[in-house]
Amino acid sequence: MDEVDRMVVAGRLPPGVTSMVGYQSAPDPGGVHRGLPSSKLVFIVSRDDGVCTDGLPPNPVVLGGMHTEASTVLTPVAQAGVQLAVHPLASRAVFGLPTSDIVSSTFSGLDQLGSRAARLHQRMTETSDWSESFDLLHADLVAAWNPDLLPRPEIVRAWRLLERGWSVASTAREVGFSERRLQTLFRAEFGCSPRTVAQLMRFERATALIRRSIMDGAQGFLADVAARAGYADQPHLTREFRRFAGLAPTAWMREEGWLHGEFANVQAAEAVDGELSRA
Repeated sequence: MDEVDRMVVAGRLPPGVTSMVGYQSAPDPGGVHRGLPSSKLVFIVSRDDGVCTDGLPPNPVVLGGMHTEASTVLTPVAQAGVQLAVHPLASRAVFGLPTSDIVSSTFSGLDQLGSRAARLHQRMTETSDWSESFDLLHADLVAAWNPDLLPRPEIVRAWRLLERGWSVASTAREVGFSERRLQTLFRAEFGCSPRTVAQLMRFERATALIRRSIMDGAQGFLADVAARAGYADQPHLTREFRRFAGLAPTAWMREEGWLHGEFANVQAAEAVDGELSRA
């Protein structure tokens, strides 16, 4: 969200959720925010009519899977709600669906979760404050949680190794699969190849390092970010940024206001180490 008047980060998280952020935009935001690709699932329950993404009508419950292209989030009117990042390994246990079945073309949680999403949105519009909104979502996800639906241990292990920067080949060997078998299982579970998942993870490491560098007041840090995130060099980082974000790192930082130390959107707030980001 652009021109955010308020963001609050939840102090406790339901199982499978990596962040939960309450957002409330200014009365006349009129902004456009670039939603970056992520290795996490996005789940938003609005406290109003909903979020406008990629030119679609307002969506009261957003559910998006892993995607490799940036989306456009419009704020033509003031908006409020709670956004969660859900780990793809937890998708079945949280939503009853593998990540591969979650469609990002419409981002419609109502279409994908049916009456559960409709009831959740109705109850969310009736909450009186952030604490009540967080409690509502926490209770819903805890009640829905089914650990029996978690992926097989080899897939979980492979994901963790890729997070640690292992190559696809070494990951496959470590979990006892051929690369082809690992690719088949990843596509079935996540809708992406292990290579794409690893590239998304590296991209997210880079954006987190950029944020930290800006907060630390560093100068000329992109070459260092490239090396620490696992890219061959800064041009490699720039190419990957253009692929995933649609523009170069410096242009993205300028667009988001990060060059001035402003973290005025939900994705940025998720990276602020669990603190109250703006109030």
